[in-house]
Amino acid sequence: MEGKEDDKIIVQSLIGGSQLPFYLRCLKSLVTFCQDCIDLQLHTDGSLSQEEKHCIHAELDGTKVTITDSSKNKSRVLDCLQGRPNCQKVRKDSIWGIEFFDPIFAFPDDPISFYLDADILFLRPFSGLFVRNQVKGGAIFLKDTQWDAYSFRPWQMLAGTKRPEAVKGITTGLVFWDKSVIDWDYLEWFLGEHRLHQIPEWIMPTAQAGLAHRCDAKTISPRYIPNLYPNAQIHNDTLGVHLLGSYRKQWMEKLEARENNQTENLPIMTPSFEKCVRQNIFGYSLRQMRRWKNTRLNIW
Repeated sequence: MEGKEDDKIIVQSLIGGSQLPFYLRCLKSLVTFCQDCIDLQLHTDGSLSQEEKHCIHAELDGTKVTITDSSKNKSRVLDCLQGRPNCQKVRKDSIWGIEFFDPIFAFPDDPISFYLDADILFLRPFSGLFVRNQVKGGAIFLKDTQWDAYSFRPWQMLAGTKRPEAVKGITTGLVFWDKSVIDWDYLEWFLGEHRLHQIPEWIMPTAQAGLAHRCDAKTISPRYIPNLYPNAQIHNDTLGVHLLGSYRKQWMEKLEARENNQTENLPIMTPSFEKCVRQNIFGYSLRQMRRWKNTRLNIW
């Protein structure tokens, strides 16, 4: 997409050699349908071969793509986290730490960080997603209409002298941060509270739900980018979808059939945003019960 070089947004993502063809398909949909000027910064888990890196550049030809191995970023990111040992440990030990910290510190002179998972497939032309003024003073996430995929138990919201806090229903498949509003003290505290880490893969999303409570956080309206649970809906104005791993196969079959029936020259869509609200123990408990019903009983 043409535009002034000064207007370029750097969109970051994390990829690996596993499922690379799928990730490339999603990234190609991003650069194809985005009507705003973007470059790509791809962080890797260290599993990409040189041949795979060449393949990425070939598939995304026409877009400026920079690929950085997380191992080469490690020392620099840990230096940025000096004095915060819990943050440093998560960055060293967890792929979810890389996913959060590396994009935050990749471009020190840019006050805004734009990150999205490489499993978001875009379906139609869009603009107005990567807008600095929308992020300023807060953060933007995807809206989780189904669960709160958080790592602590409901009763822990009432236990202890310092309690975890969270906004209702976010997922971190897409995360835009105004870096100036990140509460690093809260993050350091939460990452050191192992009693709150009941589900390891949800620790960093839960930490960000707490950070979101401390700023002017928003979500993208789920009509425009839904998380594809089995009961999700895709609308005519849906501009992209987050293909959750557990349900990806069944949705890909539906999306391929939809693409075959898609008409050309679709109008450009612009997403809307919704303000995050604080979650409480009652709402959180209800959503945990729903998660149990969905995952254990397969009732949606």
